[in-house]
Amino acid sequence: MSSGAPARRGPHQPESGGRQLLQHTSGLPNYTEHIGLEDFARIQHKFFHPHDLLTAALAHPAEFAPGAKWKYGNTNYLLAGLLIEKVTERPVQEQITERVIRKAGLRHTSWPQPGDRTLPVPHARGYALSGLENGKVVDATRMDPSWGGAAGQLISTPSDLAKFARLLLDGKLLAPGQLAEMRKTVDAPIMPGWRYGLGVLRAPLSCGGAYWGHGGDIDGYETRGGATDDGRSVGLAVTALPGTFSNAEKSAKAVMSATDTAFCN
Repeated sequence: MSSGAPARRGPHQPESGGRQLLQHTSGLPNYTEHIGLEDFARIQHKFFHPHDLLTAALAHPAEFAPGAKWKYGNTNYLLAGLLIEKVTERPVQEQITERVIRKAGLRHTSWPQPGDRTLPVPHARGYALSGLENGKVVDATRMDPSWGGAAGQLISTPSDLAKFARLLLDGKLLAPGQLAEMRKTVDAPIMPGWRYGLGVLRAPLSCGGAYWGHGGDIDGYETRGGATDDGRSVGLAVTALPGTFSNAEKSAKAVMSATDTAFCN
C-alpha cells in the first residue's frame, strides 16, 4: 500500500480480526464454559496457563461466523493478550502495567504474579459456593485467578476503576483517533439499549444519557461502573458473584440498579 491517505474499511469489507476480538464479534467459543468453573472447590487453587485455556476453547467449534453477531466471550481477550505478547515480545502483564496502570497512576491496581493467590492488605473478603449442588458458602479471598488471564486477572479497587474510566473517557490514555474507534459500537443484547465498543460497554441510564464502562466477575467478587461524558464516574464492587447464589437474576439486576443509582443520584 502506498503512503498516501490512511486506508479506510469500505462498507462491504470485513471488519479486522483485532476489532472482532475487542468487540466480541469473533464467534470464538468461550473457554470459561469448558474448564469447570461451575465447581469452585475444584478450581480455587488450580493454576491455568493461557495456552491451556486457549486449547480448551479451540477444542470446540466456532459459535458463529466472524462478524455475524455479538456475544461476549473471554477467549477474545485471552487471545488479545497472547497477541500483545507476540507483537511486543514481552509478558502481557508487563505491558499492561507500563502502558495502563502506571500511565493512569492507579496506585491500588496490579497484575498478580504466577502462583500468587493473595490480595494486597487491606482488602475485602469475597465469598463463593464451594460445589456444584447444595454447596456451602466459603471464603474465596485466597484463590488462584489465573483462569481469568488477560480477560480479567487484575486486582483493583472501586476508586481505581472509577479513575481509570474517567481518564479513558477524557482522552488521557488514548490518542483521539483510538478513542473514536473505541466508541464505535454494535448492539449488545444483554440489556435493552446496551451497546459494545472496543473493550468498553455503553449502557443507558434511567436519568438520561449513558455511561461507558465495563464490569468484572470472578468467584468472590463482582465489579461494575464507568464514566459519563459529562464528568460523572462510578466504581462499585460486591463481595460475591451474584450469579452463583439463589435468586441469581434478581441479585445481578440489583447490582446494575445500584450502579444506575450511583450515577443518577
